[in-house]
Amino acid sequence: MELNESRLIEGAIRGNLEAFNKLVILYQTVVYNTALRIMFDADLANDMAQTAFISAWKHMDSFKGDSFKPWILRITINACYDELRRIQRHPTSPLEPVSIEDNEEYEDASWLIDPNPEPDEITEKNETMQMVENCLNRMPHEYRAVLVLIDVQEMDYQEAAEILKKPLGTVKSRLFRARQKMRDCLKGKMELLSSADRYAEKEDDFI
Repeated sequence: MELNESRLIEGAIRGNLEAFNKLVILYQTVVYNTALRIMFDADLANDMAQTAFISAWKHMDSFKGDSFKPWILRITINACYDELRRIQRHPTSPLEPVSIEDNEEYEDASWLIDPNPEPDEITEKNETMQMVENCLNRMPHEYRAVLVLIDVQEMDYQEAAEILKKPLGTVKSRLFRARQKMRDCLKGKMELLSSADRYAEKEDDFI
């Protein structure tokens, strides 16, 4: 952990709001992106990020550890889980329509949105991103959380286990299953896309 962050944490623990606000600036992007990948809604992700930082400020005196990032991400994910449970208990418009049989989502969602797409972004990249979004949206949120922490945030297994408060073996098992689901889903979508392309080529032959 950088010395500067260590001093900011020490200051925040002593009640220095300016020090805490600097921590917010350091981690607001990663917190928001993590919330977005779990909630699939920009407004809800903003709400969860604010909730996480407010909770962190209120509980700074309980902070233990060497790095602020795992701690704030754990608070963020817990806030997201609480909100998802609340939505399930009091549904209005479903955040993620689910199958009664296997509790997996089937509607499109905005995951891994690039907030600043390049003007020359190629079509193939867009199609691949959309397929990833669709596949992630099919996964239960506990699988998505593991993928976000390890494959997106590039944390190691132990850090993810500490954030999720799950045994190391559980995290590894969930990641294995989540990656397998992703591979299978992407393979299926690529096959469908390939079939559609071949059909389009045949259509062109008749024009």
